[in-house]
Amino acid sequence: MRTPWARRRDERYRREYWEQQTGHKDWGDDRIGVALDGLDLYTHDALNLRRLSAVPPGVELNVTELTEAWDRVGHAGHSHIHDTLGLFEHLQLAGLMRIRKTDDGKRWLTVPQGLHERLKSRWSAEEAADWHSQLAHNALALLKKPGDPWRTLPAGAGYWWRHLVWHLQHFDPDQAAVLVASQGWQIDKIQRFGAQSLLADLAVVDSPEARATAAVINEVMGGAEPGSGLDPGKRTELLRALGLGQPTSGGQRGAQPRPTVHAVLRLPSSPWDFALSPDATWLVVVGRKGVIHVYDLETQALRRVIHGPSDTVHHCGVSPDGSFIMTSTVGEKAQAWDAVSGEEKLPFKVGTVGESVHGPDGMWVAYNTFTGSFVDPLTNERRGTKPTEQGMSHLALAADGSTLAARGRSTQILLWDPRSGRLLAELPTQPQGVHRLGLAQDASWIAIGDVSSLRILELPTHRERFTLKQSGIRFATTENWLAVPRRKHVQIRSTSTGELLRTLEDHSDDVLDCRMSSDRKHLITHDRGGTFIVWDAATIVP
Repeated sequence: MRTPWARRRDERYRREYWEQQTGHKDWGDDRIGVALDGLDLYTHDALNLRRLSAVPPGVELNVTELTEAWDRVGHAGHSHIHDTLGLFEHLQLAGLMRIRKTDDGKRWLTVPQGLHERLKSRWSAEEAADWHSQLAHNALALLKKPGDPWRTLPAGAGYWWRHLVWHLQHFDPDQAAVLVASQGWQIDKIQRFGAQSLLADLAVVDSPEARATAAVINEVMGGAEPGSGLDPGKRTELLRALGLGQPTSGGQRGAQPRPTVHAVLRLPSSPWDFALSPDATWLVVVGRKGVIHVYDLETQALRRVIHGPSDTVHHCGVSPDGSFIMTSTVGEKAQAWDAVSGEEKLPFKVGTVGESVHGPDGMWVAYNTFTGSFVDPLTNERRGTKPTEQGMSHLALAADGSTLAARGRSTQILLWDPRSGRLLAELPTQPQGVHRLGLAQDASWIAIGDVSSLRILELPTHRERFTLKQSGIRFATTENWLAVPRRKHVQIRSTSTGELLRTLEDHSDDVLDCRMSSDRKHLITHDRGGTFIVWDAATIVP
């Protein structure tokens, strides 16, 4: 055990070294300074603490998103970043900042302006610029290749989309001004993160041009909150007022325009299941411990938390009119929850639902795993006069509502009439276990995914159009193209030939799933890091 004399000696040495390294004797004698001195930090921690002034002040930040942006990319060269971010907890204990935890498990922090100014005052302009430059290298590593424009950052890199200009301004103001003024950056900012996000960039640069652009935005928005989910007409009006057209990819003539991102949502982790509301304004996700989260896509905020059963919720669906959410737990009857109040809707006796799919004119078909029947969740009416077959899964419904495909046994595929429940056909036994199905709009072909391939067969001849030798277990289908995860990308391939039509490169982690909305107007993709991207399907392959 150290003696009091030894502790005082160590404290004196630390202060002398701190003064030698920084030119400051202490943090000050006011409340902030006394609290910082009370942290009893070693010199290494104190030096790291100054780097927190690189965090934008007065802005609520997602801790996970911030950690990944500062620490995840280029880790070998910046191992001290992890130590820097670890100081947040110490600052909260000292009462210098607050870390807020929401019901969905996210943590949010805000660096107060006063604390930010104090930390910044203990850091030279050269040191600060160097640190901002090092952080920007993390963003550079997310680009597809060196020299790509900043607007090719993946949409999942939400921290950099919101705060890249802030960092650039501190070590290369000219580059920050050029970025904010660029047509591609302004369009993507408005479409992905809203006009408010672009206004924040313009305020950082603060040039006559930036102020003029901000004035146009405020005039068009008329004081309304310019979030990311703008009405398409209002968004078009805003882009036109700014003199913005749809740029070509990479600035090359004849290149495909970038597909429109309807919304980007970042969750703490990947859920078991999810469903998009019919109006594409909110997303419901379910997972462990029976908790149901409803997220607003425009504000990217948690709208409601519903505490359901204690077990993991494996399936969820939204009614065709968006009035209620259906959830299902293995071995238990499905439950319905009011989409606005979160209260359970009673009675709801649809049975033990394994999966459900939507069709035209409000058609909603669920599979009752206990009785082996297809049922209508709205009325609990059985489709068909007798049970079909127990143990089916992986449903796919043709857009015209004529045919329902389902996996029977592991390698068995059955085609049904969803209105009558009549068995239409049984396909030949598949070479491997089936994990996902997709149908053409008129059921003229079927897409079959297993652990090693994705195949399209024509119906009723079963002639094979093509086979993709890759994992096809989480694909989505439209009439003309397939969306297939491929590591951090989503490949868009022709349903006629399998030809690669384009690659979506907006995720920053491995993509786990691709799904179409019930009206086939939106593609939803999500990755291992919990980032959801909702795409305007019509703009993916114009």
